[in-house]
Amino acid sequence: MEKVLRIIDRMSEWTGKGASYLVMAMVLCIMYEVVMRYFFDRPQTWVFDTTYMLYGAHAMLGAAYCHYTKGHVRMDLLYGRLRPRTQAIVDVVCYLLLFFPLFIVLVYKIGGHALWAVSYGERASASSWRPILGPFKLAIALGVVLFFLQGIADFIRSLYVAVKGASHES
Repeated sequence: MEKVLRIIDRMSEWTGKGASYLVMAMVLCIMYEVVMRYFFDRPQTWVFDTTYMLYGAHAMLGAAYCHYTKGHVRMDLLYGRLRPRTQAIVDVVCYLLLFFPLFIVLVYKIGGHALWAVSYGERASASSWRPILGPFKLAIALGVVLFFLQGIADFIRSLYVAVKGASHES
């Protein structure tokens, strides 16, 4: 089981760090657009679509890594004062009541929509460029699946602490 949890952690880490490079591509696109628009009076039709797709992919592919590093915002007025075992019990309950129901629906709906976009060649309608949305929606779906897997790994660790009362090894 520990090996599977480490594999999930490495996938989250790899995709999160890899997704961080999408920010550089987005900045380059915006710089190109600024130069073309304001210095050459030749605005580009593809930049808007490209930047929102890069940002969306960056955010979703990095979400699992953020969860892995405990980077998401927590409201911990009470939580931070609890003992580790009580925190783990709260985490287990929240995963069961909130996280899993939400992510099961998200994986189902977003995955289905991404597959539909690929199958039918869905195109964006925000600009005249009209890029194909399938790869973008697959990246979003992959990010949601990775976030879900990282949540499962964190749930298993929290469950271990809640049951055993000892911290988890990984």
